[in-house]
Amino acid sequence: MTMRTPLVRWLNLRVRVLLILIFLASALLPPYVQTSADSSNELEFPAQQFLFVEEGFLMKTSSLGEQGSRLAFSESLVHRVREGESVEKIAARYGISAQTIRWTNGLTETSTIRPDQELIILPVDGVLHTVRRGQTLGRISQLYDVPLEAIIRQNRIKGSFVVAGDQIIIPGGKPVIGDTSVASSDQVLRFADSLPAKDIRLPIGSVSEPSPAVAPSVGAILSQTLLQMPCKDCFFTQKYHPGHYAVDLQTRGGGPVFAAEDGVAIRTEIGWNGGYGNVIEIDHGNDLVTLYAHNRVLYVKDGDSVKRGQVIAEMGNTGLVHGPTGIHVHFEVRVNGVKKNPGLYLE
Repeated sequence: MTMRTPLVRWLNLRVRVLLILIFLASALLPPYVQTSADSSNELEFPAQQFLFVEEGFLMKTSSLGEQGSRLAFSESLVHRVREGESVEKIAARYGISAQTIRWTNGLTETSTIRPDQELIILPVDGVLHTVRRGQTLGRISQLYDVPLEAIIRQNRIKGSFVVAGDQIIIPGGKPVIGDTSVASSDQVLRFADSLPAKDIRLPIGSVSEPSPAVAPSVGAILSQTLLQMPCKDCFFTQKYHPGHYAVDLQTRGGGPVFAAEDGVAIRTEIGWNGGYGNVIEIDHGNDLVTLYAHNRVLYVKDGDSVKRGQVIAEMGNTGLVHGPTGIHVHFEVRVNGVKKNPGLYLE
């Protein structure tokens, strides 16, 4: 042990000297900096996420492209009307149609806007839909005839899940319910598609004429669905399927038939009517027409204005009725003359 002590001491001394030299060198010399890290040209900063528009509203930014192919931003904005502005000028400013602004804000062709009035502006042409209880994105897609992928992409929806009360943009969509507040004054009414050429009618007097009496004072319980259920305490006896582009609804023993939405009666006929029997058609505007068939008695005539939930007929079994359906109402929904699944509107 005594012979190794001088050696150990000698090693310790030199190690200490080496450490002191390293410390001094590190303190005097500049730190090592990678060349690429010092280059300001290669720094990438995240894109700006927000901007202020002239009206002072904070909006998310997004690239805009051609109408129909652009994603834009999924949020709407609020525009405060200035002196001298019109719907057309505002539409041109934001790159959307004037009709889209009118649909979104409940305006008609003849409606005037005033300074300081606030208008909701959608990022693309279409409509703003409020999700109702029980609706899915698939059902909403069918309702507006807009591809599901377009709705998901426009609203940046993850998981294809929406909840009641959500508001989503339907790109390229048009209003689907007969809201006269958004129907343009120059809109051409399109009636239901043509029925069979041969219209077989029963002899005069064999079918009851429209009752001149006032309709029963029975009111429908107004629902939150897109269209009002056309009967009370009724159930489905036949649903929408190929060959039966409607739904059959029955109230045991019969009952009143209600208008599904505000509109104008455009067809009220007694007779066979191609199997429809005593039939009513109501035009709700925006190319939406509803049809009520097999009625026993009609309480409206051509040209009458009706309200949602108003009694328009008495359920019956006139026309071509067979099988277990019996007394019922045959209910159709037609958009642009195309028969749609009424279940989409009655959910």
